[in-house]
Amino acid sequence: MKILAELSEKSLGINDQQSIIGENYKLRKSARAILLNVDGCMALQHIKKYQYHKLPGGGMEVGEEIEDTLHREIKEEVGCALKITQPVGMVIEYRAGLIQLAYCFAATVVGDIGAAQYDLEEQENDQQTIWLPPKECLRLLQADSIRVEEGQFVVHREVAFLREFLNV
Repeated sequence: MKILAELSEKSLGINDQQSIIGENYKLRKSARAILLNVDGCMALQHIKKYQYHKLPGGGMEVGEEIEDTLHREIKEEVGCALKITQPVGMVIEYRAGLIQLAYCFAATVVGDIGAAQYDLEEQENDQQTIWLPPKECLRLLQADSIRVEEGQFVVHREVAFLREFLNV
């Protein structure tokens, strides 16, 4: 899969310390989807508590393959099944003590869309799925006013994925 970006606290201007790979890091893998419905609109998660947006998806659990993670996360966050149509790319994130490999796939909704099953943190963050044309999703992501450090990583990652998908 094509690496689209490497993000660090230094590259995002959070601090001027460059992460050193030899240090102690926890590895996390995640899957994200550029998920289109029959109308060509894309699912985008609005994190209302912190006023930013992200692609649906999440972290891999023990024993899962990355595609299994994507299917599970989309069922939980969007409430539907999906068909993966193509890989989009990967972003590597170096956060304090964490290296995250985020994989993104283009996909289409299969069947009906039901209710999301958000976990407690997602509920507390007032997370909601919205459906908009992909270019409007990119505009929203680029306009996000990010108030939390994690959101800076999330938005830069998602912009890289969506720009690659749209070939911007």
